[in-house]
Amino acid sequence: MKRFIYGLLMLAGSSALLAAQLYRWVDEKGNVEWRDTPPPLTAKKVEQRKVGATPAPGGELPYSLQLAVKNFPVTLWTTSCGDACDKARAHLSRRGVPHTEKNPQSDFETFKKVTGGSEVPVLFVGNNRVKGYLEPDWDAALDVAGYPKTALVQVKPKPAPDSPQKPAPAAGPVRLYTNTQCGPNCDEARKLLAGRGIGFQEIAVETPPQIEDLRKLSGDTFVPVLVSGRFVVRGFSPSEYNRALDESGHRREQ
Repeated sequence: MKRFIYGLLMLAGSSALLAAQLYRWVDEKGNVEWRDTPPPLTAKKVEQRKVGATPAPGGELPYSLQLAVKNFPVTLWTTSCGDACDKARAHLSRRGVPHTEKNPQSDFETFKKVTGGSEVPVLFVGNNRVKGYLEPDWDAALDVAGYPKTALVQVKPKPAPDSPQKPAPAAGPVRLYTNTQCGPNCDEARKLLAGRGIGFQEIAVETPPQIEDLRKLSGDTFVPVLVSGRFVVRGFSPSEYNRALDESGHRREQ
């Protein structure tokens, strides 16, 4: 026992080592605890692991993380909206937050009802709603809910319950939002669609109502914006355009 206590004290004196360790134990009530600090002397079945190493048995989450998920489940409403949505996903990944990701295009009326608007991304931590992406606001919401500041285990977003795997969809209509000031990006977007032989509706965004409609659709007013099935791609990226077209049923000729 003395050797064990001495070993724990040695670990506590080495911050570099602690930063790389994760401890698992069973407390006096039979609960499984996962923490990045050594366990109390009353702990049973103590295990020590490297952070980011083999996942816990059976996909088990650290107990503190289980409590946060149970009391404050996290949902992220997002699309392919560019930098803000990319940062939103990266933020949850960096903190190791289990979450459900939903695309508002699958049910836009429900999205507007629960979020009170039409912009993305929107984060729900329990009943706490955070609109848009600002790192301090997101950290504050997650801190209050008890989520770790850095990932204890690697997690992936859960698919939304209303978005099960489905067969490849039939090709639907394609819309391209542009305006007269768009320049080369809009030209390249038109060329890509024409090169794939895809008929599309081009919508010139010029009037205030049209600009507001675009903001509701993509979360911003930048053009071009491609809409194909459930995909909304802001700006012009050949890889993103091709992926959206492929996955919405516009298969390329072999």
